[in-house]
Amino acid sequence: MNQVKTVSGGAVLRAFCRFLGVALAISSIGLWVMQNAPVMDDTVLLTMKLGLTCLFVGLGGLLYLFGQGGGIASTQIDLHNRMVRRGRISSNNEFETETLVPFEDVTGLLLSCSKATSGIGNARQATLYLRLDDGGENLTAIEVLSGPEQLLRPIQERLLRDLKDDRGGLAIPSYESHGRAGLKIRTDGMAFRAA
Repeated sequence: MNQVKTVSGGAVLRAFCRFLGVALAISSIGLWVMQNAPVMDDTVLLTMKLGLTCLFVGLGGLLYLFGQGGGIASTQIDLHNRMVRRGRISSNNEFETETLVPFEDVTGLLLSCSKATSGIGNARQATLYLRLDDGGENLTAIEVLSGPEQLLRPIQERLLRDLKDDRGGLAIPSYESHGRAGLKIRTDGMAFRAA
């Protein structure tokens, strides 16, 4: 997918939401400047002003918070420190780390491809995951990148080569799923499912 178009479109939408949120909050002040109508009772007018003020400030605050956003999800592969960092790029263009994974904790790579074709040239969409062994039957999957399958294959091969070099020439397994992958909500938490 066109990452630049997605990022710039999201930034414009967030900026518009922040502007609209501030405009709504400020417009609530204008309600109190209005003249009292001789037809309406003062109690009814006061109730309407209070209600609209709460609505405008509440809606404006929600739009402003939505405009702040959580940042853009990103994964960084650090070959120097031999680790994978998963986090978000904030509105200040700073990377905020959420997950650190040393190369030695990676037990494999999973490429999950959709069955349907979409996009330019009928390319299948895919997602590349790191697999971590949590012991027992638990396997954690960390998303590295999503996009057309043909663009993810070279990245998968490069990651396999880098992880193999880190292990002194020992290759790690690479898995493929041609079904659907995603999170499954269970009673004891969330589980990753790849069909």
